[in-house]
Amino acid sequence: MRDFNMKITRVICHAYRMPLKTHFASSRVKMTHRELVVVELQTDGGERGVGWATTAGVGAAAAHALIIGYLAPMLVGSDPRNNERIWQQLWMECHAAGPGGITTLALSAIDIAVWDLKAKAAGEPLYRMLGGARQSVDVYASAINLGLSTAELVTQVRHQLADGYKAFKIKVGRPGPYDDLERCRAVREVIGDEGVLMLDANQKWSLPEALQRIRILSDVGPLFVEEPLLSDTIDPHAKLRAATGVPIAVGEQLCNRFEFWNYCREGAADILQPDVWKVGGITEFLKIAALGAAMGIPISPHGAMEISVHLAAALPNAMHVENIFGLNLFDFGASRQAPDIVKGRITPSDTPGHGVVFAREALTEHRLVPGETIERSPLYLPLA
Repeated sequence: MRDFNMKITRVICHAYRMPLKTHFASSRVKMTHRELVVVELQTDGGERGVGWATTAGVGAAAAHALIIGYLAPMLVGSDPRNNERIWQQLWMECHAAGPGGITTLALSAIDIAVWDLKAKAAGEPLYRMLGGARQSVDVYASAINLGLSTAELVTQVRHQLADGYKAFKIKVGRPGPYDDLERCRAVREVIGDEGVLMLDANQKWSLPEALQRIRILSDVGPLFVEEPLLSDTIDPHAKLRAATGVPIAVGEQLCNRFEFWNYCREGAADILQPDVWKVGGITEFLKIAALGAAMGIPISPHGAMEISVHLAAALPNAMHVENIFGLNLFDFGASRQAPDIVKGRITPSDTPGHGVVFAREALTEHRLVPGETIERSPLYLPLA
């Protein structure tokens, strides 16, 4: 471990738009590409930390512009081990542009790079640097599969079952409630009573629709229903939760701990699903997890499997990790490292940092904007 000052000397940022091998559809969107904003921090001692955030095909170029034009100059000269100081200053500086969205997407990529550097400086894998509660965690099979026929959906789940998965999440939100029920019953028959089934509506329903749909779908015994309503509507979530008795999961669209606190305070969520790419990175994710722990509410990290595995391994109130088939870095060619998944368990990398190595040559073919480098801080004082 280094016992002397450590300074960021260079910030490099790239944005990419990667085509997906398979196109997907949920109840609200169609997805043909995955966009990434990737940040590399270099230090005076030669260390390199890498962070990134991905989107469903929009926003990476805007995040890149925010990082290079505004945030990166403040990082030069800072000590990456002071992650809290860096995060607070960047958050306050960019908050005027909005408390979420592009601002937290950009902040997430930076914060993950800061933590990667911090863990590498300590010579520890990220999950151990964060607390190291366990060495592997449950992982569930997830897919954007609303566009599949019932037969295709069953085939997909059978393959996942054969690969050792014991828990499955499927999309709901078909035009008719009994269309969803038919599909869910078919999956339940395949996975049996011991299999864990989760349902994701992607904010599709109004409160009256959700009341009807969830009562019908309760027949298949879901562990939870994710995003049944628009995430902006907290009170309807509380009413839905009280009326149905089926656990409600929220968080994919929430951008900071204050929004999660509002849900907790109003009794509107049974499970919190922060997305490390949307909440401003690891530093803020840990605060959301602590909020959940204090309220007795478990955490189910949304997506971002390569980082979420480290977070879930470090946090005792994390339930599992989500593997969204087709959307992890390996699946769409951004990384050559296949995830370490065996019999429904995933193990984080044991190398210092988060362990993710990008397939730079493959990414270069899909560059959104030219990569840029910041090596000095002409306008801002460093955050060290």
